[in-house]
Amino acid sequence: MLFDAFELRGVRLRNRLCAAPLASSSGDGLGLPTERSFKVYGKIAASGVALVNVEHCAVNPSGRVRPEQFLADSGRAAAAHAKIAALIREGGKTAVAQISHGGANISSAGVFEMEGFRCLSPSGVKVGKVWDKLRREPEKLSLPEIKKIVEDFAAAAERMVRLGGYDGVMIHAAHGYLAGQFLSPLTNLRDDAYGGTGYRRARFLYEITDAVRHTMPDEKPRGLTVADAGAVARELAALGADLLSVSGNLCGYGADRTDGAYFSPYAAAIREAVGGKVPVECTGGVRGIGNAERLLADGCCDLIGVGRPLLSDAGFLDKWRADL
Repeated sequence: MLFDAFELRGVRLRNRLCAAPLASSSGDGLGLPTERSFKVYGKIAASGVALVNVEHCAVNPSGRVRPEQFLADSGRAAAAHAKIAALIREGGKTAVAQISHGGANISSAGVFEMEGFRCLSPSGVKVGKVWDKLRREPEKLSLPEIKKIVEDFAAAAERMVRLGGYDGVMIHAAHGYLAGQFLSPLTNLRDDAYGGTGYRRARFLYEITDAVRHTMPDEKPRGLTVADAGAVARELAALGADLLSVSGNLCGYGADRTDGAYFSPYAAAIREAVGGKVPVECTGGVRGIGNAERLLADGCCDLIGVGRPLLSDAGFLDKWRADL
């Protein structure tokens, strides 16, 4: 049983072993992983587990429990996890990032010295032993602040998948952290919509889960995928097509790119799919010689298609050549 495969929301796990999230305290103080972090997760990735849960990443600066904890509060923080996610996924494993907010259960008084930190909790009840040495009190969350933290969880989830490269996220609601503080009648003394009955104490967790769920990609992609297009391109190549010109998306634009060339990611994927057997043209949004040269040099495509520049400036090609 333990070494049998298991399917989790369309993802096939090769066995039923999961690496539990373990706090490595290897963050750099800015919430980013370090070389030590990569070594820790490289070792875990080399094990035989099928799913790796990466330690809790705070959804905002006030959610930290120690200065060395990872953050998931920005694009920079999430993107810094791409190497960890890649290490895990290299061996066919599934990578999951745990996202959290510590609330009043802090592990180190050092968090109070960090920019942007406020100790927030459901009812101002102290949790853990650190408070014995502090002359401070946790703050009670207002309703707008609760809503904001729910939004922070959703945003953290979205960026950890999109930028961090994780397959999914785990919402941390244990170990006496904020979601758990809302759940427990010992730490949740509220008399509003988030306290009292069991359902109302769980409302915070329900709202987080619902918000996070809505940020996750559909289980099955809708519409034509790049993989689909690649398969079609291979068949067209086998049938003797001499050139594949990439454009389209139901007459809409493609990837959100600041350099134009909307369809270049798709052109690159299709060129790889046909293995160089058929030349690929990339059309759409190529506005300058620098952009065009990069696409060719990077192996994205073999030919460049232009449309609107032909109408707006008949001499555009001479200008491009001069710029080159």
